[in-house]
Amino acid sequence: MKRGQNRMQVFWRELKTNRKSLLVWTIALAALVVLMMSIYPTFRQDTLDLDALLEYYPEAFSKIFGLDELSMAEPLGFYATEAYFMNILFGSLYAAILGASILTKEEDDKTIEFLLARPLSRNRMLANKLLAILVILALFNIGIGLATFVSFAVFDVGDYSSTTLLGLVIAPFFVHLTFAGLAFCLSLFFSRRKTATSMGIGMAIGLYFVNVLATLSDTFTSLQYLTPYYYADAVYIVNNGSLHTVNTLVLIGVVIIAAAASFLIYNRRDITV
Repeated sequence: MKRGQNRMQVFWRELKTNRKSLLVWTIALAALVVLMMSIYPTFRQDTLDLDALLEYYPEAFSKIFGLDELSMAEPLGFYATEAYFMNILFGSLYAAILGASILTKEEDDKTIEFLLARPLSRNRMLANKLLAILVILALFNIGIGLATFVSFAVFDVGDYSSTTLLGLVIAPFFVHLTFAGLAFCLSLFFSRRKTATSMGIGMAIGLYFVNVLATLSDTFTSLQYLTPYYYADAVYIVNNGSLHTVNTLVLIGVVIIAAAASFLIYNRRDITV
């Protein structure tokens, strides 16, 4: 039993270390979701006025948020254009920060030598770190998902498909995992937490704007395939009532490749202490 606890020691340590930031990010985004859905009934009562207002929106704005294909007068359309956007973008920021800092903090705080001095291999330590990321992001998305379903139940939003809503709740999880995996892998090239975290934040924001550019310009359309955001398109989920299977598998594949690359890179790396 004690041997098993030693093998999972880093995992439990990470859950304890990150519990405060997990709570803050979850509460903040869950509160935003509740706030957005609380104002939807007011929009719903003025459907005609809302549709008229949307006609004055710039075409570029409508394309970015999917307003050209979704109706904000519908509960799922409103959620997809408002709350979903915040969840997927800000959640990706949190995931990138988590992935980029979870290992570099050990070198920055000079605790990596202490960890490696224990009867724990590099592979075991990395596995513990990656498992912690998976569990933390799962808890994060479960919290937001619960807030979403509670909001739809409490506020008078009208008829909607719970299956489609579940798809909108689950899809960001795979995007968050992708950013965390990429940030974790890329952080192995840095020894400073601040530098790695800046890289993670820049990646999450930068790829979002790349996705926006690809949406607005036919010239750069092909760039959308390079961004995780493209593979969790809210418009597709709302219109089809489910996740895009191939796109979801692509995100899972990227996560697996990033994790595998992390093991290869870290085992060949000289540790700075």
